[in-house]
Amino acid sequence: MKAPTRELVTAAQAGETVYIGEVRRRFAALGPAASFTVRCTFRDLDGAPRPYDLTLPRFEGLAEPERGLAIEYFLASLYNIVSTIGGEELRLQAAGDPPELGLLADAFVREFGLERSRRDRSGYGRAINVAERMIESLSGRGATPGRRFRCTLDRAAPAAPPPPPAPAAAAAGGILEVCRDAVQGLERKILCGIDVGGTDIKLALAVRGKVVRFMEYDWFPASFTAIDQLIHPIVVLTRLMRLEALRAADAGAAAALGDALEPAFAPGAEISRIAQAVEAGERRAPGAGFRLDGIGLCFPDVVVRDKIVGGEVYKTRGIRENPAIDYEREFRKLSHLDEELRAWVGSEGVVGIVNDGPMAAFTAAVEAAAADPRSVESGVFAHTLGTELGTGWVTEAGAIPDIPLEVYNCVIDLGSYPERRFEPDDARSVNNFNTRLPGTLQKYTSQSGVFRLAAKYLPRESPALWREIRERGFLVEEGDSLKVPTAPKDLRKPFLEFLMRIPERGGEPAVDRIFREMGEFLAVAFRETEFLLAPRARERILFGRLVKHRPCFALMLEGARRIEPSLVLGVADDELANTRFMQELEGNPHHTVAQFAQAIGAIHYANHRHREAARRAGRAAG
Repeated sequence: MKAPTRELVTAAQAGETVYIGEVRRRFAALGPAASFTVRCTFRDLDGAPRPYDLTLPRFEGLAEPERGLAIEYFLASLYNIVSTIGGEELRLQAAGDPPELGLLADAFVREFGLERSRRDRSGYGRAINVAERMIESLSGRGATPGRRFRCTLDRAAPAAPPPPPAPAAAAAGGILEVCRDAVQGLERKILCGIDVGGTDIKLALAVRGKVVRFMEYDWFPASFTAIDQLIHPIVVLTRLMRLEALRAADAGAAAALGDALEPAFAPGAEISRIAQAVEAGERRAPGAGFRLDGIGLCFPDVVVRDKIVGGEVYKTRGIRENPAIDYEREFRKLSHLDEELRAWVGSEGVVGIVNDGPMAAFTAAVEAAAADPRSVESGVFAHTLGTELGTGWVTEAGAIPDIPLEVYNCVIDLGSYPERRFEPDDARSVNNFNTRLPGTLQKYTSQSGVFRLAAKYLPRESPALWREIRERGFLVEEGDSLKVPTAPKDLRKPFLEFLMRIPERGGEPAVDRIFREMGEFLAVAFRETEFLLAPRARERILFGRLVKHRPCFALMLEGARRIEPSLVLGVADDELANTRFMQELEGNPHHTVAQFAQAIGAIHYANHRHREAARRAGRAAG
């Protein structure tokens, strides 16, 4: 009876991956005498119940490592649910009121830090911090303390097995209407799309039906110690785009501006130099009242109704760990970014902010619908693969659900014990940068996952390539750690690009193995999102640097289908360039669709929001 649990522990101790879905399958197959099932009902922010059933082995007679794995599976499953759907309450029930139920409830309260302050929570508790900030934001209480997440133990037997999670609330008209709306009337608008990432900010500017500027600004927000360091570059770049729009729209302004803005567009320009150019341009240019019609921005954190409310991501780690500040008060400044940017749009203009994952899904939906409306009828589910894993979902109703959807934080691997001993910043570590929890997607389906697998396989399987990597300085020893340098020069992008070029020329099976395993991890992520959300959309559309090289993507697809043979993966590349603006990007000799697709998508999102606001204003006036 206990053999499956013992086998899983043995595999984990040997350094093998033990996928959470496989643990779920094995535990579900245990007979009634050897197992019990816990009904975990989450109440979401709209008050609706979301029930999940988790089967576990009976604890009696289990060796300590086996019991530990069972409890970790239970906690990790709940953590994945909170990270994905949020909520404000958890109710636990089990038929027969087994003695394990109270132990598990106590473990949840303790390990998720329900009785601690947000600053004192660690590990699983970080997901509770996000859930509580969402509660505050959606309840309208803002800076005032809101309701705390609760856990209740219900001794009554649960009812019949739960239905699949209900889809998100419908938006009027459905996804096809939203997609059509996003591309209409662009010839009358001046719109800016901003894609904020962990290593760069990408911007695209459209003036009356034509994209007039693409720009990329490199930064390293994880090193910042104050929120203003995050906000300032975004605002300065927005001011720059306003001036560039004025230059494109008005010949007189263009003459007055002359070459004042050119230093801002120089490759590698620091923000101080960009700010100087902006200030010089603002002094020269007429039309101080000139404003954009809309700004669409995607940000790598939880966003609800244009408010950034997460606060537990890698990008804010340096700020979060700054002992000289009150982080809750400091972070609230970032939640007002939409208000800061509103100064640069007109009185009827809009600022639409969403997480980078939903923006990827929205972008994919608009482009796919332009080619084949039927292809988006079930909604769109997308991932961005870059510094981390972003996840986005636009439902068949055209809605972006008000849920955290922090899939990059989901635990998929309950094994790999030897790799847990490394600090999170060590390239070999499976531990999350923010929570320190092992086995989360952050260290599997991202550039960190590529670096980790390179450090795991190449020393033994490709010693010559490993020597070259070390000689190039892509991985360096700092004390007992092995790291990719980020200063004085950030080598993350160059190292990733170096590895991604290798499959093109072939002859390195160890590198091919890395990208196949990346595909496996994506398939495991697919299975976990199926369990958590049951979206109607079956295809997963991929954005980002990790899929821009076709040989790498082909290897990832091969690996994914080892786990999930029917999985359909699509790439947001030139084949997704179906709207006018995306085709302009496709034809650009200096930039690629893979680079700037989300910035274009953000323009379309801003346009949709602008048109939506105009319709509401019209209905109110009528």
